[in-house]
Amino acid sequence: MRVLYVGDAGLVFGPLIFESPFLIEVKDAYVREWGSYLIEAVRREDPSVEFTYIRTVDAYRDFPRDYERLRGYDVLILSDVSSEVLAFYPEFFPIEQVREAELLGRVERGRYVGMPNRLKLIKRFVEEGGGLLMCGGWYSFSGRFGQGAWYGTPVAEVLPVELEPVDDRVEAPDGALVRAADGDHPVTRGIPWETCPPFLGYNRLKPKPGARVLATVGEGDPLIVVWERGRGRVMAFASDPVLHWGINFVRWEHYGRFWAQALRWLAKLS
Repeated sequence: MRVLYVGDAGLVFGPLIFESPFLIEVKDAYVREWGSYLIEAVRREDPSVEFTYIRTVDAYRDFPRDYERLRGYDVLILSDVSSEVLAFYPEFFPIEQVREAELLGRVERGRYVGMPNRLKLIKRFVEEGGGLLMCGGWYSFSGRFGQGAWYGTPVAEVLPVELEPVDDRVEAPDGALVRAADGDHPVTRGIPWETCPPFLGYNRLKPKPGARVLATVGEGDPLIVVWERGRGRVMAFASDPVLHWGINFVRWEHYGRFWAQALRWLAKLS
């Protein structure tokens, strides 16, 4: 199984030290790859799963630009990455990059500047048999102040949940409990969901007609929603699969098993 995992990473600057009114010192800067929690847990369950991980800050440049490259994967994970990261390209801004695109043959000299619509590529990927997993976060689904901005996109058409251009977050610092709604599905089967630790928040989602809710969170909002679209399979997971909403989830003893089962179902291996 080949999995392309995009998102769940950030640039961390600090500590910031104000040594005077005129001087601010930055003592450290590094990239934090929160996606490593999920990747390492799945590998412990199933070492045969091959991950390609693209950090959020790199996806702008490195997400596949052609369908043949994307279809080389069985499953695509999008987690805490806004739609604009994949909708835009670096070549759209500095004119020097446009000239470089001409030299590389991406844009014909004298023609308008255009690139493949990667959101349409994802929709096609699903409809032609790929598996798509969108996980929650401040920049997933609609997200914080609507900045996830997946609503109205080609990707939204293949998701099993409805999206609205509003802030869809539910913050639950006191903990939102999980309840299984369908324990017979291959994604949730055999896992004692009554032992699942609480999440610290999630995206409030509404399942589309024909979608299947496998688990709920908080006041009965959907946590895991699945369906089949075209020849592909799609799963929406309404909370962070890693930090910060999932800070308790990553420590759960069944965490790796759950994600391994989910990926196998998305890849049509179960």
